Amino acid sequence: MPIWPRPCKPTVDAGNGSLSMNYLAHLYFSDPRPLAWAGSLMGDFFKGSRFGELPDDLIVHLRLHRRLDTFTLDSPPFQASRRRLCPSFGHGRSILVDVFYDHFLACQWHHYADQPLPEFAHDVYCGLRACRSYLPHRLREQLPRMITNDWLTSYRQEEVVERVLIRLEQRLNHRIPLARGYEQLHRHREALEQDFTDFMAAATDYVESIRGS
Repeated sequence: MPIWPRPCKPTVDAGNGSLSMNYLAHLYFSDPRPLAWAGSLMGDFFKGSRFGELPDDLIVHLRLHRRLDTFTLDSPPFQASRRRLCPSFGHGRSILVDVFYDHFLACQWHHYADQPLPEFAHDVYCGLRACRSYLPHRLREQLPRMITNDWLTSYRQEEVVERVLIRLEQRLNHRIPLARGYEQLHRHREALEQDFTDFMAAATDYVESIRGS
């Protein structure tokens, strides 16, 4: 799930290492293989369409990442969530929804996957280490912190969400008051969680249609 407003998708420091907003959902929609996981994460780091000698499985999932980004930004549930948030956040509402959706997925993982999230995260970390040589430099640099600080499960914690928004606002030079967006999570949580449920159903159908085409 993306979902950073174009043109860039920064990662932020959650207080214990950088943390990307959309790793978990992209990994969830990936096939459960190391190269697929790598490709699912590389969409935010690999620009252009010249893939050189990258393995086919990695390229397929890199492209899936990009298609999911576009689908998410245009999806009615995502847009409904944006409209629920205070208009004063402007384009930052897309960032906030992205953050909140990743938090919901981590919290509700057991509704979407049979494998417990900590076990899934462990498999992903091992898989990414196995194909580390294919990762872009920035992602390769992040991998040790990702593993040490267990990014994929930590997003269940509300305090991590709050720290992420604070750090992200700093990364954006305070152009958008994202830190204040944490209050929006509590104010609109029930409605946002319903939007998220609707989004996951639509995104699941979308990914299945891609795989079946």
